Amino acid sequence: MTKANWRPAAFRGFLWGVLAGLALVALMYLAGSFLGLRPLPQALSGPLLAIMPGFVFGFLIDTLQHAGKVVEEFGLIVAMVVGLGVLGAAWAVASGRWRLAQSALVFAGVGWLLVTALLLPISGVGFLGLNDGPTTPLVWGLLFAIYGVILQMGSASLLPDQADPGRRRTLGAVPLAIGAMSLGVLALRLLPDWYRAIVNPPEAALSGVSPEITPVANFYVVSKNFSDPVVDAQGWSLSVGGAVDKPLKLSLADLRALPSSTEYVTMECISNNVGGELMSTGGFTGVRLNELLAMASPRAGGTWAAFKARDGYAESLPMSLIRGAPELLVAYNLDGAPLPEAHGFPARILLPGHYGMKGPKWLDSIELVDHESGGYWEAQG
Repeated sequence: MTKANWRPAAFRGFLWGVLAGLALVALMYLAGSFLGLRPLPQALSGPLLAIMPGFVFGFLIDTLQHAGKVVEEFGLIVAMVVGLGVLGAAWAVASGRWRLAQSALVFAGVGWLLVTALLLPISGVGFLGLNDGPTTPLVWGLLFAIYGVILQMGSASLLPDQADPGRRRTLGAVPLAIGAMSLGVLALRLLPDWYRAIVNPPEAALSGVSPEITPVANFYVVSKNFSDPVVDAQGWSLSVGGAVDKPLKLSLADLRALPSSTEYVTMECISNNVGGELMSTGGFTGVRLNELLAMASPRAGGTWAAFKARDGYAESLPMSLIRGAPELLVAYNLDGAPLPEAHGFPARILLPGHYGMKGPKWLDSIELVDHESGGYWEAQG
């Protein structure tokens, strides 16, 4: 390949890379629905929020509100497709320069390695994504194999003088078909959820009088996650440590065996609009937090309780508040039944009189410390 024609080849390779990337992304979301694969844009949302400048994060939360997740996910999808397009451009240049047979599959392997050995560990699912299961790298391997096959189909477009007219016609029809199917799958998979997020039901006019107790199915749900954690009750335990003399490690059965209390609480999201639906009332049952911490014999230096959740969420409360708030619970039931997964199963913190953001769901640990531990939202600026 001469210097005069590497740029057109790179451009055509980029277009084929974008096409193959669209197919990969569409199949990735299908694999998420049927095989439990976590889509890369959703997996990377947490690390991206952690490094996002405060003014950008504030714009997403304060201005876009529920549509902020849509903007973030759409942006990550675009970045992923563009990145796969760049990989296609690199393939085109290398293929033209060195005439490598089946070189598209080699570059697809490079893409697989970048995702499984770099991006998935950054997202918190471990090397090769093995924290999400042993099949994760295999599914990603299949996705990139398909990417490589589609990329290889474009090899004739890099050598237009050697391609016969029939093949050129095929090369014109196949990309259109692949692109249309990929966009169709993405539209069917993503647009309904995006529509609900952007329209935001709280903006709709209220009809009738709200029930005194919100049915669990209608209890509002707000989460920072694209995919909430699913916690196995059999392997779960709540640890209480830090500045205590008697550290605790309680299974769900242990927690349920302790004296319990039920509080009927109206909860509201800090993002709720006037007359909005991000407010619900329910009966939460659990262990009083002050009594639970007393079992661990707190030391004088433990002036703050720091909470850690399975999804990386963090929050802290002063012990002076906890001691004076017997209604503060480590809750495990909602309206007489175990907490639904979306509401923090197997246990969450319930803090009546405060916004929902102060009550971590999917609670894993409580640590008594001598200072305020920065909460998740505070860390975003």
